[in-house]
Parts: sequence; structure tokens; C-alpha cells
Amino acid sequence: MASPWFVVQQRPSARLTLYCVPHAGRGASLYFPWRAVMPDWIELRAIQLPGREGRRAEPPMTRIAAIADGLTQAMLPLADRPYAFFGHSMGALIAFETARNLRRLGAPPPRALVLSGRRAPHIVDHDTPIHVLSDDDFVAAICARYNGIPQIILEQPDMMRMLLPVMRADIEAIETYAYRDEPPLAEPFFIYGGRDDAQMAPGHIAGWQSLTRQPRAPRLFDGGHFYLQDARDALVAALAADLSAIVTSPDGALTAN
Repeated sequence: MASPWFVVQQRPSARLTLYCVPHAGRGASLYFPWRAVMPDWIELRAIQLPGREGRRAEPPMTRIAAIADGLTQAMLPLADRPYAFFGHSMGALIAFETARNLRRLGAPPPRALVLSGRRAPHIVDHDTPIHVLSDDDFVAAICARYNGIPQIILEQPDMMRMLLPVMRADIEAIETYAYRDEPPLAEPFFIYGGRDDAQMAPGHIAGWQSLTRQPRAPRLFDGGHFYLQDARDALVAALAADLSAIVTSPDGALTAN
């Protein structure tokens, strides 16, 4: 039976599966436009979190640890083939914690983590929590802090009523997240972000490098926190270049071609 956690772009001959975790308030469809430009050797599996799109009937989760636990259980039967994670913003935290869960369970590790639009998890967030605000104040804070709700949705009350519970749950998950110190992961980290995103300050990027034994130089793209919407082609090209360098056959030859 297919897992509700994944929306899959079927590519049976792909050399690598890329699991893409969305940011707060979004579902698997965030990554559907990538299908048209993703190279054939990568199979894209977009993560569908509870409470949205095809899982709208389920309550959204309010803790990163619980989300990562659920994704970990869904990943365990699939981790025997080469794979990597891409996570943006909240998705970066989920990908990171899922990778640490898999290590604790002795599962095959990802070939790499691509962590986007998020400061390192052990860097303290000094922003005032907003998930407890009234609906109007919460929406205003999301718009001011992240520019995170398109104007077309703001103007449609029915869509806002559907979005708010998921967005509030996701922001609660981010604001209640507590980093636990563990040894660095063995797999390489590729850190992506927008040049104009406050989450991508040099210290925030450098913090990620201490959590892996294989740090890589960060990649910054034109744009702010949601750079991935406007820089899709450049982002996917960078992903293909970075992942091709770490996907190797048993004899050491690159399988990405």
C-alpha cells in the first residue's frame, strides 16, 4: 500500500530518490513544478504532511519531533536505495531530525541533506512567539515576518479558513522545537538560501557546518525567504550538480549522466 507521506514522481530507472519536505503551511504540491526540470536520474518524492491536501482530514501535527517520527517510520522500508533530503525552512528541521532518527535506528543514511532557508537548529530564536496570537494578529505577523501568505489567498476568506489551522500548527511546531545535542551526522550538508533572507546570516549558515562531518560551501540565490519560487530552474540545476557529485556506483564512477 502506498504511504500517505509521499507523492511520487515515478522514475523506476532513477539512481537517486530525493525526498522534498515543504515549508510551513504548504503541502507536497509545492514541489510539483520541479518535475518538469528535474533530471531523469532523480526520482522526486514530495513529502505530504498531515492536515493538508490529500491528508486534509488528518489533524496537523504541532511538534517537529512528532512529524519527524512519523516520516521516519514511513522512510524505514525505503532507505535501502540511494536517497537524499531537501527541506526548506520548517522542512529543513524535519529533514535534519528525520536523518538523526534514522541514524539512531541503524537505517541506511541519506547520501546528503540539502537544507534550505533555515538557520542552524541550535541557534536560539529570539523572535517573539506568534502561534498563540489571535487570527488577525497571527496573519499580520506571518505577513510581516515571512511575507508568507500570497495576496490572492489573503483576499479569499474561505481559503484563509482552510490555511490558518495548518499554518498555526506549523508555526507552533517551529516555535516549540528544542534542539538536542548529538554527534555530527556523517553525510554532507548542502546549505541553500536566498541572499536577502535573514535566516541565512553567515552565523546561521556556519552553525549547520558544525552538525556534519562533511560540510559543503553554501549556495545563495537571488531572493528572500521564498527564493525557491522564483529561482526554481537555478535551484534544481544546483541540486543536480551537488547530488551528482555524491551519487556513485560501486566502482566509483558517477551514475548521474
